[in-house]
Amino acid sequence: MFFNIIIVLISMILENIFNLYLSNIELITPLFTLISLIFVYFYFKNNEKGYYLFCTISGFIYDMFFTNFYILNAIAFFICSLVIYYIMNNHRLNYITVLFSSITAIFLYNVILYILFIFFKYNSYSLLEFGYFLKYFIVGNLIYSTIIYIILNNKRFNHIIKQ
Repeated sequence: MFFNIIIVLISMILENIFNLYLSNIELITPLFTLISLIFVYFYFKNNEKGYYLFCTISGFIYDMFFTNFYILNAIAFFICSLVIYYIMNNHRLNYITVLFSSITAIFLYNVILYILFIFFKYNSYSLLEFGYFLKYFIVGNLIYSTIIYIILNNKRFNHIIKQ
């Protein structure tokens, strides 16, 4: 459990640093905390409810630090965790699965926010603009998921993934 908390906290700190200091780089919009939920899965392989609870709490904490919508990201993280759990549970762990899970989680998260923003008339933009904004989320987050996968696939951390 300690590993899960550490990886989510490191992801939140890195996401905050990227948002503060590297926000002028257009092609990198971090969702590192969301991506960290893919790697947290390995501790919760046999505890589905615990995984969903951990992801929902992570979303709530994410809301407290990054947004003013105190339930929005908790719901979005929960829905994304359902999909991540399904993908990771039904496919072998390899680089392609991690990238596929990352892209799916990023896309799903943005679709959830887009639908909720349209529904509550908070911010309206077209579907074409949604597709245009989506490209900013892909590059940096795929690099982050690749780096984390390489680190955790190292022999020193391999026991975490194999559990």
